[in-house]
Amino acid sequence: MPPEGTNFSQRAGFAEYFAKAARKTTPPTPAEMALLERFRPRLTVADGEEGPIDFYGDYIAQGTLRDGSGKRVPGPVTRALLNKYRRDPLAVFAHKPLAGPASGNGTAVVFGTVTRDVIPGHGQLTFLTYHFVFRTSGLAAGFDGAPRGLLGLVADPDNWHQLDHYTAATVVLDATGTPAALFLQQHHYGRSWLVGRDLKLPADGRVQLMAAVSSNELYPFAPGQTRHRVIRFWGPEAARYLVFGTDKPWISADDITRSGREADYRLEGLPPDDAFYSFEGFLGERRRLPGRDGPPGADYNALPRLKGPAHQLLLFSWRPCDQAQLDRITRAMDGSGRPALDSTEMRTLADAFFDPARKPARC
Repeated sequence: MPPEGTNFSQRAGFAEYFAKAARKTTPPTPAEMALLERFRPRLTVADGEEGPIDFYGDYIAQGTLRDGSGKRVPGPVTRALLNKYRRDPLAVFAHKPLAGPASGNGTAVVFGTVTRDVIPGHGQLTFLTYHFVFRTSGLAAGFDGAPRGLLGLVADPDNWHQLDHYTAATVVLDATGTPAALFLQQHHYGRSWLVGRDLKLPADGRVQLMAAVSSNELYPFAPGQTRHRVIRFWGPEAARYLVFGTDKPWISADDITRSGREADYRLEGLPPDDAFYSFEGFLGERRRLPGRDGPPGADYNALPRLKGPAHQLLLFSWRPCDQAQLDRITRAMDGSGRPALDSTEMRTLADAFFDPARKPARC
């Protein structure tokens, strides 16, 4: 557990991980930005939802920053000021939106990064990651009945915590530069799709996504309204419910996606050591109930042993009703504290995931 008063960024293992996988101090190159532009996703937002915003222009520009001692930092909060305090685990930025349902400048900004990783037997892959940013994060819209009603007595289920920037989509390119897979960060886990087998892309190669109502979680586009099973944290029992729909937890929810409008956004690149990714304190106000504090930077999206684009792609390569792949993933997540996948485990998971002839399983 992280030290008292701090957040997930202080969990044991992150310091060691980033010592080995040091963050770059320069933004994506022009060639990398061109690649990100070429495959930038389309995002549909349900009517009535605010949609993505500009992190620095809409969010950080409206609020106050306090350092680790609780003292308010004078002056308007800018990117430069936020970066000055990014290594302070007790620093807190509290967003104070201007009046109105959408107080920003109207044009969202999505931050893109390009990384490369090798999967044994499948060569080097290129990972194009796009971070969409939302002002607040709510509970899953399908969190119905008595539990939601009880929580609604003490908190707003549609404004559970400030800032949602873990809503990331990663388009994976093969050695020829062709989209091969999609990975979506969802809640405290994720899911991978193989292009051509699990997911069809438009002719221009730009994946079509939807943001779930209230929770903002990303899903592949589907017309109309769709419900998606949700779990809080990945574990053997919870994963079985996610994969098979059996043994539903008493407190559970569904994400809901609904047709609406396409979000307009501008793509930008930041240095990977920027506060957006690396801030160790709280990027949203602190609230009393567990889980309602603002999050740290976007890099703190998974346990240290699960970090790395290839690891996350393979560890969440589950498919509905596929017991064999779920067994492989469960064995890999053995909780021993070692890196989640060795080369043999990576090859085993990858061979199954990248098999285009692997037919959908039946429950």
